[in-house]
Amino acid sequence: KDEPERAELPDGWEPLLDKFRRLLLVRSLTPARFVKAANDYIVDSLGPKYGEGVVLDMEKMWDESDKCSPMICFLSMGSDPTVQIETLAKKKSIECNAISMGQGQEVHARRLLSQAYSSGNWVLLQNCHLSLDFCEEFLLQLTENTDRIHPDFRLWITTEVHPKFPIGLLQISIKYTAEPPQGVKAGLKRTFAGLTQEQQLEANTHEKWRPLLYAIAFLHTIVQERRKFGPLGWNIPYEFNQSDFNATVQFIQNYLDDMDSAK
Repeated sequence: KDEPERAELPDGWEPLLDKFRRLLLVRSLTPARFVKAANDYIVDSLGPKYGEGVVLDMEKMWDESDKCSPMICFLSMGSDPTVQIETLAKKKSIECNAISMGQGQEVHARRLLSQAYSSGNWVLLQNCHLSLDFCEEFLLQLTENTDRIHPDFRLWITTEVHPKFPIGLLQISIKYTAEPPQGVKAGLKRTFAGLTQEQQLEANTHEKWRPLLYAIAFLHTIVQERRKFGPLGWNIPYEFNQSDFNATVQFIQNYLDDMDSAK
């Protein structure tokens, strides 16, 4: 059966097992369907909205942060919050400087942090799992020199999961993941949530603008879904990230603007 976790139990067991015991049975007999069964259990117990993917609200997370609480994003395949962070910084009229960590980048990162501590700018340290010793260094600065840090300063961090990532840094940080959405519906919600103000439905008055925007969003979601199948989805791996979507939207906007001016 396509959905064995929802099949009726034989020999009169159906009315004897509650939802949780049924979940345990699925875990024992068909482990491959456990995640789906767990989702059904959550929906049944808490409500439909808890079974849907949550669209990350960067601005709300920023509101909850302060100068001494970095925001750490744990990366997964095809996820990169850089565009969202830079868009939020632009919206708040704050300068955001990004640097990709690695061998020899600590000197530049120290300079950016030192400037941002006093000016109140934002700093985005990418791939911090490649510079764990430096993480310990700026952790001390955040915890011991708080009086010297501008209240508008914010530190954004991206990293892959690493067993030696500093525990102290995790404890003082706001942690989130940017996992790819599961399913077409969740993917469309994520894509539309990532639209900037300039890309909203009212950004263009052409009659084809809204249908084209939906078509682009749907295509973007589909090609992201195909990534899950590895070489069966695409011969050459490619992320198809938010930057690709934004570039496509901008191209369509320019094309429609040129059509209007040519009339």
